[in-house]
Amino acid sequence: MQWIRRAGLALNIDRDALAAHRDGICLRFSQLGALALIPFALLHLVHANWLMFAVNLALSSAMAANVWSLKHRARAALPFWLLCVATIAGVLIAAYFQGSHGVLWSYPVLFMFFFVLPRRQAVALAAVLLASVTAVATVTLGSALSMRLLMSLGVTLAMIHVVLNVVGDLQQALVAQTITDPLTGAWNRRHLQTHLGAHGLPAAAAPAGHALLLIDIDHFKRVNDRHGHDAGDLVLCRLVAAVNARKRQGDLLFRTGGEEFVLLLPQTPRDAALQVAEDLRQRLGEAELLPGQVVTVSIGVSTLQPGQTGQAWVKSADNALYEAKRRGRNRVVEAVPA
Repeated sequence: MQWIRRAGLALNIDRDALAAHRDGICLRFSQLGALALIPFALLHLVHANWLMFAVNLALSSAMAANVWSLKHRARAALPFWLLCVATIAGVLIAAYFQGSHGVLWSYPVLFMFFFVLPRRQAVALAAVLLASVTAVATVTLGSALSMRLLMSLGVTLAMIHVVLNVVGDLQQALVAQTITDPLTGAWNRRHLQTHLGAHGLPAAAAPAGHALLLIDIDHFKRVNDRHGHDAGDLVLCRLVAAVNARKRQGDLLFRTGGEEFVLLLPQTPRDAALQVAEDLRQRLGEAELLPGQVVTVSIGVSTLQPGQTGQAWVKSADNALYEAKRRGRNRVVEAVPA
């Protein structure tokens, strides 16, 4: 079944761009479905088509129940995967008894799957819908029309995936813009706060510990004053490139101010963090951050203490950085545990 896995990778079915918005989508779909099916139920009632009247009334009632549940911040009264299965049954009944008129319901139902269900579940139910409605259409409409139906549903399914992938790409691009520093490409302060937590970190650090390096470029104002802001921007970008070349894959670099950066070192004990800081200080001092001029950095190092909040953690590194500046810059200073 290697081709199935390759097809899944090609379609990006593991990436669900609508996941964060699904509750709101489900509520609106339920509202729309509950209202839209009522006229059809009444039409079948007038024509004494009791089976289709019952199908439409049952689906409309189920969606109305979900509207009530979701509005009261509860789970849907009828799980949406089960509702979708029931909808497939309704489409098959309509296709069998109404022919081409009933088959047309396959298209909105196919779209519904990908809005109200996780993408993998939607793909599975879409396959069931395509296979089953084609089989019923073969009986009621003939093989020629049923093959055209299958092809058109397949093309519709492919278009749905294209649209969802484009939405996912746009979503990722927007998220990247909100958490990335546009000049250097490092993460920004907002993303740092996400990692630290809005109200603090867990009560205890992991066994291996976490470390934070607060890096500040020495005399950066002089660089801007003497060489211009373009030269200052070059220094910032080259510093980020140099740090990225040294840091591990799991380490995270943030630009938190004009010339100030934070390097988070997950699962890093104190001695290793100090070694990383000293190595970075030497590398950056030797790197040609500004042609023809030596540019140095001062670094404050803080290891996360049990019960310490994110704000206190950054503050302790900031105090260590201030001490490094006070001692003459171009040095590493460790924060003193409170």
